[in-house]
Amino acid sequence: MWIRSVAPLACLAALAATIASAQTPPVWAEAPGVAEVAAAYPAKARAAGVGGQVNLSCEINRDGRPRDCAALGEQPSGYGFGFAARKLAERMRVADAALRGQEVRVPVTFDPALLKGEVPLVTKPVWAALPSAEDFQASFPKTANGVNEVRVALVCAAAAGGALTGCLVDREEPAGQGYGQGALALAPKFRVGPWSLDGLATAGARVRVPIRYQLTPVGPPRG
Repeated sequence: MWIRSVAPLACLAALAATIASAQTPPVWAEAPGVAEVAAAYPAKARAAGVGGQVNLSCEINRDGRPRDCAALGEQPSGYGFGFAARKLAERMRVADAALRGQEVRVPVTFDPALLKGEVPLVTKPVWAALPSAEDFQASFPKTANGVNEVRVALVCAAAAGGALTGCLVDREEPAGQGYGQGALALAPKFRVGPWSLDGLATAGARVRVPIRYQLTPVGPPRG
């Protein structure tokens, strides 16, 4: 009889790629939330209804905070995004003491959804905590269904401190196999950092959580 097993590293392949790419920018212990970014939105850009992106170069001081920040790139220019980004960076603090005195890059994104009173959607979070392989095993449906690969995406609200709440299944392919409900049970095991890879605040935002279950049929042991 064939049974199903799972390669633990494949359970979270979509998230593993995100974690690997998160090694370049610093991991933040503190960062502004969505409300603070909305308050800092440049008046000229707000009046024009445009969003913007800034890439800062900063030095980390002895308190772990960015200082002497300069805008390496600002799109679009002329709307005050660079100045606003520098003021927001002053409220950030790195988690790694070894970065003190080092130059870091700080992306800052001003999502125009804020101008409409909408909640931004973060698709590139930095994960502060993830479920274990055992947690994923426990989330599998109890009955065999012959499915080898399932993709699930949750959309959750991110609270201050990184906890995810109010999660909903946004995608389940194939649907109706029970993996969506299993993924919802995993949601309390996830925790996001306060700043995303592409420069969005997470506290007060919505966060997309992509999960891929990849299962491999295994035959009986050979005698």
